[in-house]
Amino acid sequence: MENSNKRPLNDGCQYSHTETKKPKAAQVTTTISHPKSSKEIVGFQDLSDDVLLYLFKYLSHDNLAKMALICPNLLRVSHDWTLWKKPRFEKFERSMEDVYMSYLKEDTTELFISCNDVPSYDYSVSYNFLIRLVTKCPELLHLTLTNQVFDGSEISEKILHRKLKTLTIDNTTIENIPDSSSYFCGIHNSCPDLERIIMTNNDWFLPNCLIALSKLECLNYLSLAGCKQFKNYALYACVTALSGFQYLQTLDLRFTPVSDGELIFFQRLISLKNILLESPEYTKHETDATITNFGLSGFFELQRPLHELPIDDRFIAKIRRIYDRCCIETLYARNYPKITDALLKTAVTRSPILKLLDITGSCCTSAEIENFRAKRPSIKVIC
Repeated sequence: MENSNKRPLNDGCQYSHTETKKPKAAQVTTTISHPKSSKEIVGFQDLSDDVLLYLFKYLSHDNLAKMALICPNLLRVSHDWTLWKKPRFEKFERSMEDVYMSYLKEDTTELFISCNDVPSYDYSVSYNFLIRLVTKCPELLHLTLTNQVFDGSEISEKILHRKLKTLTIDNTTIENIPDSSSYFCGIHNSCPDLERIIMTNNDWFLPNCLIALSKLECLNYLSLAGCKQFKNYALYACVTALSGFQYLQTLDLRFTPVSDGELIFFQRLISLKNILLESPEYTKHETDATITNFGLSGFFELQRPLHELPIDDRFIAKIRRIYDRCCIETLYARNYPKITDALLKTAVTRSPILKLLDITGSCCTSAEIENFRAKRPSIKVIC
């Protein structure tokens, strides 16, 4: 009876059954393995150059430059030329300038320098760094400086790279600017090949700078967006429209004070195709100088209605010669309440090459906007 109550050995699960048959030592060796020495552990420095280079492409250039401080092998790989054609130092430190400079290459074409923290001299590019760029990066074409602090008596247009085609100075403080002349006086000699200038959110930018920039013979794009002190410049607009900006195609004055007085002179820029306007929030349109139908209608005025004229390239060229004015392709006029249906009625028959019209925040009615779209379906209207 006692024997019949016992469970057979093969009645349980197979794992339990086999476990009882294996020695204990065998269990340990099959489930746990220990490295015989530290050489079996693969470290970051043991990775191949190709793998390191692939990983480095995901690092910011600020962190990449700090690889020089870790070990010689990482320093060597981090200097690969493919990583430094368009470097972006988004957390620039003046104390690291020599390290940054050692990474820049002869074929570096673009350079971005910024300070994400509170701008100060300790996190801004120095005079010596900009001077050394000329020889270190002979092919540099595009330079961006943002959130910087300069001494205007030390850093001026005279030390900028002569081959530059694009210069961006954004949200930057320039102190000690000489009162005798504009900050950019002579830039047409220092950087004769400049095609694009972006001067955005700079309170130091004054109207007298406009004359200096107008002398750049290759300039086709100019942005002065967000320059609060750039106001009451009708006289400068008049002078530059008559004698400069011969090839300017795009003028960006968004969030910059502008009124009809300046626009009537910018209409004389024959090459101008795109003008971008947006009222600053602080503008009081009832009392301050602002933009109305009068200031914009000059971009569209012709003596004969559009449907009576042969529209081709020769016709456009003839308009520019006879009327000495531009023919607009793109017009942004945002948040100007004194723009009304009258502007649309003028533009619908007198805008031969208009492609985009943005009248967001105007007083144009929905009915007139729909009428405009029906008559000129090729023009994109944003409202």
